[in-house]
Amino acid sequence: MPPISRKRRAPANEESETTISFTQQRNQQRASPDDEDDSVEEEQGNGSGSLNQLSKGLVRYALACEYSRMPIKRQDINQKVLGSHSRAFKHVFAAANAQLVETFGMEMVELPNREKVTVRQKRAAAASESQAKTSNQWVLTNALPPKYRVPEIIAPPRIPTLEVESAYVGLYTLIVALISLSGGSLPENKLERYLKRMNADQSTPVDRTDKLLARMIKEGYIVKIKDSSAGEEIVDYMVGPRGKVEVGDDAIMGFVKTVYGDGAMEDLEQRVERSLGIAERRVPSQTQRAVNGNGEAGPSTQTRRPGRPRRRSRSEQERGEESE
Repeated sequence: MPPISRKRRAPANEESETTISFTQQRNQQRASPDDEDDSVEEEQGNGSGSLNQLSKGLVRYALACEYSRMPIKRQDINQKVLGSHSRAFKHVFAAANAQLVETFGMEMVELPNREKVTVRQKRAAAASESQAKTSNQWVLTNALPPKYRVPEIIAPPRIPTLEVESAYVGLYTLIVALISLSGGSLPENKLERYLKRMNADQSTPVDRTDKLLARMIKEGYIVKIKDSSAGEEIVDYMVGPRGKVEVGDDAIMGFVKTVYGDGAMEDLEQRVERSLGIAERRVPSQTQRAVNGNGEAGPSTQTRRPGRPRRRSRSEQERGEESE
């Protein structure tokens, strides 16, 4: 009978070493997510994973996005800047924003979410289980003190030319202001009439009008809404996320005052505020309801729910055009 071959049993010390190495590897995989943040904070050198280098990379990426007027997306930051250090996003973002403010006079501001105005968009939003509370997209805005916000310091870019960029800034400021002053929504045919009055319904100093509007839509200054729920297709324009951030209420107010010049009426500012709905969007600092001297509740000061602005009737539109 042939002898039975038996496998040689590993010594006890080899088994213990194997167990220890496996345990160490498993503990490293189960390490706390904050460990990577701490390691990035502790690194003060010039290594590729240091907080200093990662923040500089984010600054360069933010400037490149702003040059092409593209939003700074968190997903792209994780892939193109942070890499394996994606858990250190908050620390790197804060350091990069501080460098932008101190060196370039700019800061990253988060874009608002796109509004759901059509029935289809609202149904899709209601059906979606995960609704992002924030957009996780940013753009660079001016952070200079007011005394330095003059054309000599913050002139438009010189690429492709100063004249073309100046015309583009003026045109998207004009269109955003028209939409905002019309209650937040402007029908397509009315926008065409406005452009025709300025002899800009076919072409502009920047490009053809249709290409210009398409560029503004792509860059987020305006949004084109098509709604056919009522049977016929209705096309409206609304202010996009980038337009809300770059062309705010103060910019629109300054634009209107510049257009009217010295011949402006005394209550021009109050009229513009009513058209923009500033009073309706103000939230009281202490109470939600105003109480008069008799202790009775005053008029409601609750803000309006965001949604599609009410379409004005034909008679109201005609009266508005006559006043213009």
